[in-house]
Amino acid sequence: MKRYGSLFIIPLLGATLITGGCKGKPADDEASIKESLEEKGTIDVMDEISKAPEYKGPADGRLTDQQVKMYIEVRQREQKIREVALKELKAKGDKAKEEKREVGMFEAMKAIGDLADVATADLRAAHELGHNPNEYTWIKERVLEAQLAQTTQALNQQMVQGQQSMLKMLEEQKKLATDDTQRAELDKQIAEMKNSAAQAEANNTPGAEHNAQMIAKYKTEFDKLQAEDVRIAQQQNSSGQGGGQ
Repeated sequence: MKRYGSLFIIPLLGATLITGGCKGKPADDEASIKESLEEKGTIDVMDEISKAPEYKGPADGRLTDQQVKMYIEVRQREQKIREVALKELKAKGDKAKEEKREVGMFEAMKAIGDLADVATADLRAAHELGHNPNEYTWIKERVLEAQLAQTTQALNQQMVQGQQSMLKMLEEQKKLATDDTQRAELDKQIAEMKNSAAQAEANNTPGAEHNAQMIAKYKTEFDKLQAEDVRIAQQQNSSGQGGGQ
């Protein structure tokens, strides 16, 4: 069986993938990101995103391992885009101050565009990486829910322990109660305590608990994302204070 044709096609196909026949991972250096922002504005990106297929997640709201990895990848790209966009916004503002001139209508519109680049950095990142922005948005919502569940988990555990101690004390008081009125009041308090505990348990949906466990698997990556968010915010605040002096 002849395979020379296939062997000839494969190198060409590889070259096509590298040169843009298939959407590969975009360059993440500052110059390349700046060029991308200048070539394609927020309106153009959002227009392309609006044509992305609708995404409807599973009814149980559970994230897959691949989706968590996608979220991390998009967020890493988003942070780089956001930092470059913020630098560009500051540079233009500093230039206007140095030249001691008022910002004209055109420049004001450009500044609004730069702010839009910052605000939509995550959707741009998902689009550039070849992911469905609608799926990313759904994943982002689930991650935020899971992070909230993680934050409140320790507090909930403390509350449960407190409720259990309180229930035990009420049960002991009921055993020592000498009249029906006192026992009835204790029964009421016990029922209210159990109902409160059941309600708190119901608020912890299986999907959120599952997603919290998924995120915990990538604690190192999420900690790095948080640290980078803080760094960019501090850098921006420092630049803003320096520019105002």
